[in-house]
Amino acid sequence: MSRIILFAALAILALPVFAAAQSYAEAKALADRDEASVSKTQSSALLASQGAAIDRIVPACARAMGPAGMPPFVVVVELDAAGKVVATWREGDSDFAVCFEKQLSTFSLFAPPHAPFYTSFEMSMSPQD
Repeated sequence: MSRIILFAALAILALPVFAAAQSYAEAKALADRDEASVSKTQSSALLASQGAAIDRIVPACARAMGPAGMPPFVVVVELDAAGKVVATWREGDSDFAVCFEKQLSTFSLFAPPHAPFYTSFEMSMSPQD
């Protein structure tokens, strides 16, 4: 009987782990949900922290950009309560996208209103005329 109770307790404790995104599509859906749920003030803080991260990452990954520029890609991140990136998912396989994801995985962004918190970086660069 005690083994059953122990197993049930462990299963309940593991639920948040199993609820986490397992695929890019699941992570992106969670990011869309979480981004839509924040206040205007929190949204501004999130966008500012994303902009600062992009400003640091793009120069670090510039060598990975091909002659045609940067193909579109998306990186979704999971943040902990302090805003540290604890997991990433990527759609797009360019060298630049891989570099961007790798660099981003070492960052902290804004402290979210709840954890885990998912947000995405949807990157696209159009050629200038």
